[in-house]
Amino acid sequence: MKYELLNKRAWIIALIFIVVVGLLIQYPYMNEFPSFIHAWSQADRYSIAIGFINNDLDLFHPETLIYNKQFPHWWNYAFDNTITSVDFPILEYIVAIIMKITGITSPWIFRTCTLLVALLGMFFLYRLSFLITKDWVKSMFVTMIAMTSPVYAYYFNGFIPGIPALTFAIIALYCYVKYLNNNKIKTVCFSLLFITLSVLTRMSFAVVWVALLGFEFLRILRKETTSLDKLLPVVISIVVFMSYYLWNKHLAAENGTLFLGELLPANDWADFWDMMNAAKENWQYHYFGKIHYRLFLIIIVSSISYLIYKKIRFKNVENAQDKRSLSLWIFTAIVLFGYVLFTIAMAKQFPHHDYYFIDTYFLPLLLLFILILNVLPKIESYKSGVISFIITAIFVVMMITNVNEMQKNRRTIDKGRDSERTIKNYQGSEQYLDSLGISKDAKIFSLWSYPQNTPFILMNRKGFTEMGDRKEGVDTKMSFDFDYLIIENELYEKEKHTWKYLFDDLEYYSDNGRIMIFVKKIK
Repeated sequence: MKYELLNKRAWIIALIFIVVVGLLIQYPYMNEFPSFIHAWSQADRYSIAIGFINNDLDLFHPETLIYNKQFPHWWNYAFDNTITSVDFPILEYIVAIIMKITGITSPWIFRTCTLLVALLGMFFLYRLSFLITKDWVKSMFVTMIAMTSPVYAYYFNGFIPGIPALTFAIIALYCYVKYLNNNKIKTVCFSLLFITLSVLTRMSFAVVWVALLGFEFLRILRKETTSLDKLLPVVISIVVFMSYYLWNKHLAAENGTLFLGELLPANDWADFWDMMNAAKENWQYHYFGKIHYRLFLIIIVSSISYLIYKKIRFKNVENAQDKRSLSLWIFTAIVLFGYVLFTIAMAKQFPHHDYYFIDTYFLPLLLLFILILNVLPKIESYKSGVISFIITAIFVVMMITNVNEMQKNRRTIDKGRDSERTIKNYQGSEQYLDSLGISKDAKIFSLWSYPQNTPFILMNRKGFTEMGDRKEGVDTKMSFDFDYLIIENELYEKEKHTWKYLFDDLEYYSDNGRIMIFVKKIK
């Protein structure tokens, strides 16, 4: 009776525990400007939220603060607007609404929204696991495994779209598993709604979307369900996705884009394996910590041992695995296979982009882990539940300790130094430019600052960027129609002799000891 009562209250306990652990890990970084690992991508997403404020919340014309775009001209073309194509920016739009209402554009607004979405995802991961295992300890264990993945924890309150997309996908799978139990059309409609939001938010989740539709088609062929009642929501899902996909292509063709919209496969198989080895070398212990890998090994060995024991002990008894469990194993295998194909198609991204793990293998591996745990016997007694909880709690403390250390380590990587320098030097630049009477509409050329959107966010102005030191690239930007060129003081002192010809064509305007302002000389 006590254990049953605990089971009924478990989701409340789980929610509280998830929130507490999430805050313990994320609280120190809640107002951190996008920096360190992948400051580039995160600052771009932050700027989209700012862009919605600037364009009066026009959802279908997202923009950043940069006129020259990365694609298709590699920054070397001056567009007449800052509109960019991008995966459906639902989170950025919500953030923009809150910023517009409050008048606050600080990073903590964006981070808080991402954190709440991520916490929701973890709560539904718990509920998904419980739906499969019927065991609150196993479910909490899986959830803590996810929350203490170093790479997931790093972006847990960050700016990348993989977090909301993953949350939507988890909710979609929770609804789909419920649908496998109750066969209610309402449940499958909710599943389709959230998986559509997921793939719109991050294209890589199309693998899960296709797997869901494909798996349901297989069930129809096997006459496990009918198709007519689901035809309309499936059609709506496909139409909505294709409509935004085509609109996004139109935006890219008309306005350029800051975001990758093409496949990047390896040159050959040797190149592919080199890239996978590089990804492993760079990110292995960022995906999961050593404690996680050891736990995976223990649980896999335990599950296999239990199955062998069960076969020997009950060899005359038919395997009790039900159709739902088998379906989930098949579905997980389909998703994993899909992401193998995706990895082949996008191989060049994996060595350099740790968050591609969140976009791909993170979810199916969590599903696989749930299914492996489900092989182990269910905890039936209150006493066993308490003991299991204590053991789980010990491992959770170890995992939290590991992830907190990794959070600090990821903020000391050399790549983060340029972004930290730019943030430091451009702090207060909006007020400084205002004091000089430089209009909000002035076009600024930001030279050599990193990443590209960071200076413009801090200046609250739009303009052109050049992060590289190629003469051709710099000279091209100098031909653009800008009002002011701004460079960080320390970069100017470092490069003024190398680029003497460049500064000879500029006239000093002002500086505050951290950034220098120039204008073009009148010829």
